[in-house]
Amino acid sequence: MQYEKFHEFLKGYVDFLEEMAKGESEKYSAMLSYDHKQMDKIVSRQQAMNMRLTQLEEQREQEQEAAGLGGLSFREILGRLAGPEQEAFRELSGRFERAVREIKYFNEKSIAFAQDGMKLLGVKDEVKAAPYTPTGKAKPAGVTGTSVFEAKI
Repeated sequence: MQYEKFHEFLKGYVDFLEEMAKGESEKYSAMLSYDHKQMDKIVSRQQAMNMRLTQLEEQREQEQEAAGLGGLSFREILGRLAGPEQEAFRELSGRFERAVREIKYFNEKSIAFAQDGMKLLGVKDEVKAAPYTPTGKAKPAGVTGTSVFEAKI
């Protein structure tokens, strides 16, 4: 059944998000330690992970559509399931949401730390939030909006 394929895909996606959350935590720690070599390494890794995230999100939409669940939030999907499938999906969606929350938390902390450092250096312009669309395309100057982590899940 297509649902099982979707569920298996989500397991890998959640594992990736949890790894990404760990990377965001490491990035923040490296920023606090002022370890520029570690920062360079982590930022390079995070850039690659961001590209992979875009691919996984596109694949999630395709897998979800193929499972007959296109356009539904995780809550709505949960409402359509029953028994062991529902419990397994509840656990998986909880992990997904926790990982996304951790990524956002450490990313916001990193941005705040960097902005504070820029203020100390006399840089007056603040970094705009979500400068890229969920598909990785740069937004026009001055345009704000949501990132893949702010999308309805």
